[in-house]
Amino acid sequence: MIKKLTYKTLLLIALLIVMNFVYSRWFYEKDIQKYSPIVNLVRKIPPDADIIYIGESSNITFRPDDLDKRPISALLSDFYPGLKVYDITKPAAHAGNYKALLRQLPESDKPQTIVVTLNLRSFDAQWIYSDLETPLRKSLVLLRPYPPLVNRFMLSFKAYDIKTKKEREEQVKAKWAKDRFRFSDDFPFRDVMEWDQWMAQNGVKDSSGNYDKDNTVLACHYIKAYGFQLDTIDNPRIKDFDDIIRLASKRNWHLVFNLLAENTEKAQQLVGDELVFLMNDNARKLETYFKNRGVVVVNNLNAVENDQFIDQNWTTEHYAEKGRKIIARNVARSLKRWYAADYREVNYKQNFRTEFFNDCEGSNVWGQMPTLTTEQAYSGISSSKTGGGNDYSVTFEYPLKRIPDSLKAHLDIDFHFYFTAPAPEAKLVVQAEGKEIDSYWQGYPLGDKNAGMNKWLSYHKRLEI
Repeated sequence: MIKKLTYKTLLLIALLIVMNFVYSRWFYEKDIQKYSPIVNLVRKIPPDADIIYIGESSNITFRPDDLDKRPISALLSDFYPGLKVYDITKPAAHAGNYKALLRQLPESDKPQTIVVTLNLRSFDAQWIYSDLETPLRKSLVLLRPYPPLVNRFMLSFKAYDIKTKKEREEQVKAKWAKDRFRFSDDFPFRDVMEWDQWMAQNGVKDSSGNYDKDNTVLACHYIKAYGFQLDTIDNPRIKDFDDIIRLASKRNWHLVFNLLAENTEKAQQLVGDELVFLMNDNARKLETYFKNRGVVVVNNLNAVENDQFIDQNWTTEHYAEKGRKIIARNVARSLKRWYAADYREVNYKQNFRTEFFNDCEGSNVWGQMPTLTTEQAYSGISSSKTGGGNDYSVTFEYPLKRIPDSLKAHLDIDFHFYFTAPAPEAKLVVQAEGKEIDSYWQGYPLGDKNAGMNKWLSYHKRLEI
């Protein structure tokens, strides 16, 4: 009986090994692209990267009037022109997602330094129990460190955290009810729910002393987002970052945690000293906790002023150009301990430029970036495709007032274009608008409707200003 049982067990193990091989060889990649395309963010990183910046939407969000719309990661590379800097950016992501993605980096790859976004809000109940968690968790099941077939079974049987929006909301409220503020001095509120209720009732007053509904709602959002005391023992985000530290140690990476700026100026204005104290106290706890574990922490909490926050009616870490450059500079300076010889100071105070270039490879951020495609390219690997709902190609915008009048003589425009079908309506469009000028719109045809069929042609236009 024992021999038969052993035989059947070995046969089952062999069968599972064969099934895992077959699934891995012919079906796994298709499922990855269907259920876990997030892995492509890692796969696009070249093996010779020196520095990898991993973060969420704070990295890539810009304000429409920014002259330089590049991500924080691209601005960081300005300080190290001799190093190869790349990013992994996933909106709404947090440390739990970062560690899963960083595990996907091949062990044979070169990266020496990993810069990880440390977002204060990600430690609060609303983000930990966000209704975005279910799709994020699902997207990572196939990337778990188990045999592919095992991961596929786990995905099929929904072996990940699945909860409805209502259940998530109940988790948030339960967390708020459980966590009481612990201070040696008297604090006016026992917990975040009592604080939020007090603010909703008493409200923010306008200049006339009247109840300001909009600002009161915003103040309540600030309280719920930042009104917590960080627990470094039980907070799941701490555990996620600890896992990243262990992974970095195993891979011999230099590790930097970039503590993002929060709008403490707005928090002070709407709520007051108590909330700003909590925000700074939590930031100090994070800084101390991770520095004691050998991690370089860049504390940007108060580094960005109010007018550089794009979202003025919500709590986000989305910065305009100056704010992103402040973050990038502070992170760049922290890297000098390893790359002092490669560091170059950057002067961001130049008032104007007169020459601009975009190779459509994604590093220079203009308007209409979703039009970039690898279907055709004049050089490199990408171009900007119109049609199919995209009326405009990549679009360059610049405030004319930034250029001295003495230099406003003419505008030279050069590019290459390629038609896959007759496009008699294709035009170069030049537009100007503003408070001090008459609106201007002019379209210049690209030439004979068949001139560019299936070949690249050059285009030049000089416009007198």
